[in-house]
Amino acid sequence: MLGENTKNIIDHLDEQGIELLEFIYVDYTGIPRGKTIFLSEIGNHLSSGMGITKAMPASTMRDEIVSIEGMNAVGEYRLVPDLRSLQILPYAPTVATMMCDYRDQDGCKMEFDPRVSLQAVVAEYKKLGFEIKMTYENEFTLYQKTDNSLEPYNPKICFAAEAMDNTYHFLPKLIKNLRKVGIDPVEYYPEAGAGQHELPIAPTDPLTAGDNEIRLKRVIKKFFADNELYATFAPKPNLKSASNGAHIHMSLWKDGTNVLYNRDDQLELSQIGYYFVGGLLQHIDALLALTCPTVNSYQRLQPGHWSSAYATFGKDNREAAIRIPSTFRGDRTNSMNIELKASDATANPYLALAGILSAGLEGLKNKKAPLTPVDVAPETLTEDMRREKKINRLPQSLGDALAALKKDSVMIKTFSKIGIETYIKVKQADIAYFENKTAEEIAAEHRDIY
Repeated sequence: MLGENTKNIIDHLDEQGIELLEFIYVDYTGIPRGKTIFLSEIGNHLSSGMGITKAMPASTMRDEIVSIEGMNAVGEYRLVPDLRSLQILPYAPTVATMMCDYRDQDGCKMEFDPRVSLQAVVAEYKKLGFEIKMTYENEFTLYQKTDNSLEPYNPKICFAAEAMDNTYHFLPKLIKNLRKVGIDPVEYYPEAGAGQHELPIAPTDPLTAGDNEIRLKRVIKKFFADNELYATFAPKPNLKSASNGAHIHMSLWKDGTNVLYNRDDQLELSQIGYYFVGGLLQHIDALLALTCPTVNSYQRLQPGHWSSAYATFGKDNREAAIRIPSTFRGDRTNSMNIELKASDATANPYLALAGILSAGLEGLKNKKAPLTPVDVAPETLTEDMRREKKINRLPQSLGDALAALKKDSVMIKTFSKIGIETYIKVKQADIAYFENKTAEEIAAEHRDIY
């Protein structure tokens, strides 16, 4: 619908039988929220947006409002939709949904808005001639109700053919629903956790990747709810089983060529790729506050659990924060990418992707190459050996990661002082809330929220 004026868009939606339009944004807790308007009442809202109280950016997952100057009961922002993001909900064919940016009443974008921050950092790469491709690789766990409790649905071993057979009666329809909202799944397999599944999707530009992450989780949750099952993307919903990651893959391109690939390197990684990884590792502690942003995240990030507990990188090293995946024979250049494993689906995806790209950009600008790649699981090394190789443990709590974020000038520049202040206060409120909860209670509450 690009290039059409708003009247043509409204007429087109009316012809398709659309009755409702959603204006969706994602808060600092990673939860999509929004407002709905009747198409018959749309007026000029497609260009001017819908009003929303200034308090909402300062809201926690429990609707507590943290104390931030200017974000309170007085005044309004505007949720202005990105018309390129418009999709029709496959389970509600009379409803169209759009992702929105925060703006003031004069139409200026708000610097604290993560979606705005992502657009800004992508523009910086464009100035340097880079095109970016990114995607999420989500794991989720299915539950079923049994005697008024939730139990993993059809728990089988990793990659089990029996578990695959169990999904084939619903998988085709789920894939069809995802494709209806512009998401292209590329693989499916049962994972190691009880009732756990993985559904990687094709890479896109970063903004669409963020939009897709929100839509994918929404479509999957609704689909399984309609089939009397319960899907959760929480990092550690079950303390007795494997955790859910949401790994982020990225590649850089110039003039149609993937500039991360170098066939003569031991990792097949170019110098540009090493600089990008160097930037990620330089800012990894602060970045973790954005990509692993909940108390439950740190129940997942444990050594020896394939969840990347160490600040290092390596070829197909699934215990490192950053993995350099093997390329595919016959398509080595195009398949080269960098994977951030220290990431989960409780994140606001725009925050996570913008943070990654900002860190990588600093590495490119400063030619910051990382140290030697690690080809062993770090937890198998002695503490002295890790110290010698300069392999550091990632922050072990959300509080530690937030402390690093608070001091990171690159992240502050990317998300603004008020954005970082608000984000940290929202997360500190979560830390305080869960402080006296048991590990089981923390896992259960995040399972239900995410």
